[in-house]
Amino acid sequence: MPELPEVQTVVNSLNELIIGKEITSIEELHPRTLINQKNINIIGSKIISVNRRGKYLIFVSDGDWKILAHLRMTGKFIIVKNYDKTEKHIRALIRFSDDSYLLFKDVRTFGFMEILKANDKPNSLEKLGPEPLLKSFNKKYLTEKLRNRKGSIKTILLNQHIIAGLGNIYVAEILYKAKISPLRAGNSLKKNEIDLIVKYTKSILKKAIEKNGTTIIDFSGVDQKSGEFQNFLHVYQKKRCKCGNPIIKIKQAGRSSFYCERCQK
Repeated sequence: MPELPEVQTVVNSLNELIIGKEITSIEELHPRTLINQKNINIIGSKIISVNRRGKYLIFVSDGDWKILAHLRMTGKFIIVKNYDKTEKHIRALIRFSDDSYLLFKDVRTFGFMEILKANDKPNSLEKLGPEPLLKSFNKKYLTEKLRNRKGSIKTILLNQHIIAGLGNIYVAEILYKAKISPLRAGNSLKKNEIDLIVKYTKSILKKAIEKNGTTIIDFSGVDQKSGEFQNFLHVYQKKRCKCGNPIIKIKQAGRSSFYCERCQK
């Protein structure tokens, strides 16, 4: 699933390509892809910005609506000048007044777009933790969240209610840089270790955004340009650590964890 840097890469591209475009039609091509239970009319209005909250995209209009979207496992947004109906796995589309299209492609069909009133506050966003790149995610905040948590630090950092946007790839890399085992209990971490987690969360995410995210499996940005951060990974899907030790791969809460037993304690 695309994580914060990948979603931010998509948001950055969309802000370059569709801002100011007027919508002339919107169409769902696969059931459960486009949710519009309130029958909100978006035709004739323009997209004025695309934002991100956690792993969600938010399309903001100059009208009384917004679109909340999630890529899930395989969702992608594609901008085309001409829509080829033979293109596979297109689940929804928006047509603009200049006859260009925003296509939502999703092979596994888990992604969605939901049309909401502009002032709606969906629970999915309200329950998210702070954005890790903002000042609200800091040593004091994380110390408080870890104080009574006996679960593994890996699963805690993946909890979107605690921190928004992190996933398997970046948590593995953050814990490696902080020299902390993913098996450690949250409440076992010392103050300096918590400080390192905050520090490397911010620095790794910033660098990943700079490199347009990590291209693993089939992620690519709106312009189909692949990310480059996979070239900077230390443990995720690696066989050996730079120290010479083999990388350990285990399952935690049904997800793969990668770490070095020598470097991470």
